[in-house]
Amino acid sequence: MKKLVLVFLLFCSFVNAQSLVELRGYLQKGENSEEVSKTLISKSKNAYDTTKKPIYMAFYAVGNFFMAKHASNPLNKYSYFNEGKKWLEDAIKKEPNNIEIRLMRLISQEKTPSFLGYNKNIEADRNFIIKNYKNSDDENLVKFIKNYLKI
Repeated sequence: MKKLVLVFLLFCSFVNAQSLVELRGYLQKGENSEEVSKTLISKSKNAYDTTKKPIYMAFYAVGNFFMAKHASNPLNKYSYFNEGKKWLEDAIKKEPNNIEIRLMRLISQEKTPSFLGYNKNIEADRNFIIKNYKNSDDENLVKFIKNYLKI
């Protein structure tokens, strides 16, 4: 029985890692593709509904930010933006020390037009990430952070 539980736990962690890799791929392409943005929203929402992990809330949030960019109707743009903002802030409340979630907020706030007023955490997030990125076991994330922040 113990072996079965161990195999199940290993499988779950493998599926979780695969899911993050897949969502990161959508994240890289979603800004330039409405179809990929919709896929990011769908898959991250399903992952969150299944696991309740805040990281998937953050991916869902960024998918909504991307859809705000792709929407042509200003009301839809604003609706997607507000949905993304709500989900990203909720993810950070649930897991404030998650470097990847803080990185998503940093990038989102840096790319958000200033008139929307979503730019209050840029300095704090940047400082947090610089201070803590070396503690991450995720080599791909560390490499991305170094490239993005030019450190």
